Amino acid sequence: MVNIKKQQVKAYILLESIMAMALLAILSSLVLTEVSAHRAQVARQNQAIEVLNVGLMAFDSKQTNLRENGVSVTLTRTDKQLVLESSGQEVLRLEILQETP
Repeated sequence: MVNIKKQQVKAYILLESIMAMALLAILSSLVLTEVSAHRAQVARQNQAIEVLNVGLMAFDSKQTNLRENGVSVTLTRTDKQLVLESSGQEVLRLEILQETP
């Protein structure tokens, strides 16, 4: 005769193991997704910082176009404003709204 109680215990342990493994897989995928999203955000921020640094170099050297470290910027100056563009997009616009006496 087979002991039914022992089979039920083994099945229960197996069920708990499967549930624990599923929970671990879900948590791992959530963590990896968030890490990946954070890395992409850091990469975008680093790109923006690089554009601003190259723009500052262009401003300091009084150049209108500057390409450095794979980043190309265009700096447009007038009496009242300064516009920094990179890849056809406006990155920064500084305007003098009121002159100091």
